[in-house]
Amino acid sequence: MEDKESITIRKAVINQAINYIFEHIDEDIMVEDVAKYCSYSKYHLTRMFKEDTDEALYQFIKRVRLERSAWRLKVEKERSITEIGETYGYSSSNFATAFKKHLDISPADYRRSSEQMVKDSSFSHGMTLDGLDDAGSKITVEYLAPFTVLYERKKGNYHNLSDEWCDFIEKYKYLATKDTLYIDCTIDDPSITDEDGCMYELCQTVIPDHPVLKDHPEILLHDFEGGKYAVYHFKGVPQLLLWYIRRFFADGCLRQEMSWMSDRLLIFIGR
Repeated sequence: MEDKESITIRKAVINQAINYIFEHIDEDIMVEDVAKYCSYSKYHLTRMFKEDTDEALYQFIKRVRLERSAWRLKVEKERSITEIGETYGYSSSNFATAFKKHLDISPADYRRSSEQMVKDSSFSHGMTLDGLDDAGSKITVEYLAPFTVLYERKKGNYHNLSDEWCDFIEKYKYLATKDTLYIDCTIDDPSITDEDGCMYELCQTVIPDHPVLKDHPEILLHDFEGGKYAVYHFKGVPQLLLWYIRRFFADGCLRQEMSWMSDRLLIFIGR
């Protein structure tokens, strides 16, 4: 049985590998490149990755490529199917074959039916663009200076996000201040990726040199560059914050009572 330190190191390495893949998915990366970046042998890393994620490293890279290409087919209407396939290292015929094998639909048919697929998704709730006016009125685009977050990467159904947020906020509330930002990084599109296999990250801004963090190396940290972000404005107690999260991410359960109050910014960042 692994000790706590070994588990911490393993999770850090797996997260390092996933981060590298996300950042370089438009390049012709191979398993060997990921292993080299993580300073592990190909055999050791692939074994750890499979044990931790229940998915082979090579298959993960291939899946992310194809699902990112599907997203581009949906939103980048001005680009040809061949051009998008080439972005991810596929020839025209190879792209069509691999795409259909993974998503059970050809790239051309997917592009034609992608909007209907979104409407049919369990996340649409029959909502139209007009129905987003209320939420949209609270969203602004703002410039934020560079900041650091602690985060937890999750894999599962986005319908469970409200519960995950309840636990996350409660777990790290001792590091929260009146200036804390909560950030949700939704990585996958549930109209493309299997809903129960979507990845997302729950984040909370922290002071990088906080003494508590030095005593807890298992807490994952990530630095965000400064720049423009879409910001959802919220003012009130955390219980209401979680109620708004439910509005964004379907049904949930408010389970935690928290004593601290503050003005908050809730930022949703999609990769």
